Amino acid sequence: MALLTDVLHDVVRASDGQGAVELLDNAVALGRAARGGDEVAADQLAALATSLDLDQAAVLVRSLTRWFQLVNLAEDNERVRRLRSSDALTAPAPRPGSMRNAIAELSALGMAPTELRELLRGAELRLVMTAHPTEARRRTTIDKLARVFGVLRELDELSHAQPDGARRRLLATVQELWGSDELRATSLTVLDEVRGGLVHFATTLAETVPQVYRDLEEALAEFYPGEPFDVPPLLSFGSWIGGDRDGNPFVTPATTIAALDLMREQCLRFLEGRVELLAGRLSLSDRVSGAALGLAPILIGGEERFPALATQLAALNPEEPYRRALTFIRERVRATMQQDAGAYGEPSELLADLRVVEGSLLDGAGAFTAAGDLHDVIRQVEVFGFHFARLDIREHARIHRRSFAEVYATLGICEHYTTLSDDERVALLCRDIADHRPLIPTDVSGFSASTQETIDTFRMLRSVLSGAHRGAIQTYVVSGTEHPADLLEVLLMMKEAGLADAGGKRAWLRIVPLFEAGATLAAAAATMDELLSQPVYRAALRAVGDEQEVMIGYSDSNKDVGYVASGWAAYRAQTQIAAVIRGHGAKWVFFHGRGGAVGRGGGPTNRAILALPPGTVMGRLKMTEQGEVLTAKYSVPEIAHRELELAASATLAAGAMAGNERHVVFERVVQEMADSSARLYRSLVHDDPDFLPFFIAVTPLQEISRLRLGSRPVRRGAKQGIDDLRAIPWVFAWTQSRIVLPAWLGLGTALVSARERHGLELLREMTATWPFFATLLANAEMALAKADPAIANRYADLWDDAENRERIWGALSHELERARNELMLVRGSGRLLSGEPVLQASIDRRNPFVDPLSFIQIELLSRLRRDQTADHEELGRVSLLTINGIASGLRNTG
Repeated sequence: MALLTDVLHDVVRASDGQGAVELLDNAVALGRAARGGDEVAADQLAALATSLDLDQAAVLVRSLTRWFQLVNLAEDNERVRRLRSSDALTAPAPRPGSMRNAIAELSALGMAPTELRELLRGAELRLVMTAHPTEARRRTTIDKLARVFGVLRELDELSHAQPDGARRRLLATVQELWGSDELRATSLTVLDEVRGGLVHFATTLAETVPQVYRDLEEALAEFYPGEPFDVPPLLSFGSWIGGDRDGNPFVTPATTIAALDLMREQCLRFLEGRVELLAGRLSLSDRVSGAALGLAPILIGGEERFPALATQLAALNPEEPYRRALTFIRERVRATMQQDAGAYGEPSELLADLRVVEGSLLDGAGAFTAAGDLHDVIRQVEVFGFHFARLDIREHARIHRRSFAEVYATLGICEHYTTLSDDERVALLCRDIADHRPLIPTDVSGFSASTQETIDTFRMLRSVLSGAHRGAIQTYVVSGTEHPADLLEVLLMMKEAGLADAGGKRAWLRIVPLFEAGATLAAAAATMDELLSQPVYRAALRAVGDEQEVMIGYSDSNKDVGYVASGWAAYRAQTQIAAVIRGHGAKWVFFHGRGGAVGRGGGPTNRAILALPPGTVMGRLKMTEQGEVLTAKYSVPEIAHRELELAASATLAAGAMAGNERHVVFERVVQEMADSSARLYRSLVHDDPDFLPFFIAVTPLQEISRLRLGSRPVRRGAKQGIDDLRAIPWVFAWTQSRIVLPAWLGLGTALVSARERHGLELLREMTATWPFFATLLANAEMALAKADPAIANRYADLWDDAENRERIWGALSHELERARNELMLVRGSGRLLSGEPVLQASIDRRNPFVDPLSFIQIELLSRLRRDQTADHEELGRVSLLTINGIASGLRNTG
């Protein structure tokens, strides 16, 4: 860290003079003093922020932001060091959280090979990249930071690394960073977001995923010696980027096609390179290694499809059949990318050819060769297909409802569809799904633009899934699901577009409800029970493998009822939904919509998986990966490998977890906590008419909307209330103001009530023995450690309504203090995060640098809201810079 700090000082000095360096050092020194309890230092820091002109403020904000970006790299580098040493430290025991550890634990639990084969046969963890952007940094910034990280790794790894040369390269790259604009000139487009997501596949995931599979294979061989296992594609990937149209007017049918085209082109280009590399390496000669058995179909097919290439190969590689076969395979991959003659129709055809090559090597003298790069390429095709990820489609239920209201009214079938009772809607929809006659005419020009686009979306899906993108879309997610009719509307649209036959038979897509508001989570099991009782829907479900996917949202329910009630509602809903689906004789998989921040379901992934209700995972799980989390997890190969193994191993371990008889008692306590916390939360956030003005005044919400984080508006519609505000800016804004409200409001009251009614020892028992409760408290503890009441109080002073400010902030600050105290009491510690020393040290290291940014942001927001002069635009621009800086400093902000 010292090296990077010195480099930053030199760059700032060279660009803006010694005064800029002294300003940075002075601000940080005051931050440290204030953290040490010096109240005068805090006031001096506030006075310093007030005294800065815009140019000085901009330089200081940029200096602090760049320091955070560099310290993030230093901490990532330290994590890589710890990962590399952990095997040695734990040997011969498996490293905690590894695939080896998961298989060792299953073996220790007495799981028989047949049981493990059954678990593996159905196991799948799908990580879904979403179009929820909380990554505030530009792509060019991320690329430059990657180069800095490369230098740090080189200094660690190479014994002959030259410190002077490394410092010279660091100076050059950091100066490029310093001279680059941190703010985007224009908003991201949807395709920009698609490209940003695909970067992680090409740079780290494509090479890391096969290693996770190798870890699993080695663990199975170690703990189940001599037992044959067919390891399925346990890890897979999905994406919402380009498919999520909920509230995003920029995701059109044409956008989705363009996203699929881009995904396919980049994936096939990658596979072409991998197969070409194999062709260059597999130079086994007939004359040296013996005849290559079984390659005839590939060789003969290649000669027929590519006669000119066949002639060239016969001359160049007459005795190297593997090289010729793989070159023909490469040529077919290239033809697939260009949609030329000789193309593969789908990934299974490419897999078949690669397995023919593998089988030939195993039958001959090439077993070691087959287990090398070829084995990894087979895994890559299994996992990534031709698109790297399957694209999910998402739309809000109200869009389908409005479309059918218009269709039914225009056709004279039902004038007032939206006013029908739930039962009447279900009956009408089921009738029309079962009807062989089409409902919607071919010519839809007579409908509104919104209804036309909804119909065109389904027709587009039919088209792409019949062509080059076969298998690239599997799931249609319905946000705002409240009733069975919300899903039946999608099934009727599918039938009308040729994505299902009459009666729901031969459906092409999974229809997935998204339950996330408090009331819909509570009613989710009843909704699914009624839905699965409809024969047309049951037929559609059987067509997609008789497995019902259900998405559980955390963001909107948190905004609706608060942290404790939201977490408990999601937990309880999963248990109830699984029981309902089991009762209907079907399978299920839960899809968890988690964000980076605790208020959006965030926190360590493996801990979150292990905290899921026993009996609901069964080795199958989908989870979102969002915003800055993608970059934090998947930019560095070693960290990407660790994150993937943590998630995959936890998925397997959770599949074997059983409940505890004490859970009945524990659940009763948490239900009481959820009720008391929700009452407090709703009384403050939803029932107090002054809360929304307070929120807008004490956070940079309005400025965040100008930051151009992504393609989606911050609100779903034109309304200005809290309910219509997207969860991301809601959480992001509270984090910026150091209040972090979504991660704790109501928790303190809930813990006090539970402790007084049931005793401290029971709460400690729940923490020690129930992963759900332990995770609930641990994630809140992490967020509370990042919250700062003193600085938050200064943000509260931005609201000029003194009477209401004192009333609302007084209640919030009291609850914040109560949550901190009760958590420490349950933990039996005198400080938050005492059990997480690495995280605690990281926050301690960052706070003296984050605090000056907060003081500057408060000052600039104050100026911005009272100033309408010629400098107003520049004032807003520097305010946006503080948002980027605080986001870099706190991490996991949205």
